[in-house]
Amino acid sequence: MDSLKAAVDYSKNLDMSHSTYSSRASSKQSSSSKNSHARNNNKEKETTQITASNCKNKIEEYKRAFNFFDANNDGRITIDELEKAMQKCGQRPTKLELRLIMYHGDNDQNGVITFDEFAHLMNGTASMNQYTYDQLREQFDMFDKDKDGFIEKMEMLSIVRELSLQASFPRQVVEQLFNEADIDGDGKISFEEFVLAVN
Repeated sequence: MDSLKAAVDYSKNLDMSHSTYSSRASSKQSSSSKNSHARNNNKEKETTQITASNCKNKIEEYKRAFNFFDANNDGRITIDELEKAMQKCGQRPTKLELRLIMYHGDNDQNGVITFDEFAHLMNGTASMNQYTYDQLREQFDMFDKDKDGFIEKMEMLSIVRELSLQASFPRQVVEQLFNEADIDGDGKISFEEFVLAVN
């Protein structure tokens, strides 16, 4: 999610730099006879434009960011479009990270993120605390790397490393989360224990 937000910030800064360049280019065309008056007006206009752009509705910001990701302009972001846009911004997401973003953004699990889903994801209002059985099973299977029906501690630690989340989830935190989810204390998390921990 951090790398997705970094990509969104990149697209926003890119958009703002284009609009600032345009406003400066138009201000240079003012006549020299009204130089001092024009400078004051242009400064006021530029300040107004920057203030206006800072105060723009979140929806407008989300639309611009969404369009940046939606390469073929069909109103939907696929996992391939997500990956390419993030790479343009200098991000190098792993396949697992991309799947997690799609998982949390694609509320109806139809394989694409619509604008509404994207806005909810950016706003932090995506429904991520209650999952359907299929969603839980898919997420569990993603963590169960060796496909033995259980999530072992090393699998959990491995995923944290793959997603470069050690800063937010150091080893002791991951171990604590694992121990809390491992209700029967057998050293592995079953699907039932996973459901209780997540939901």
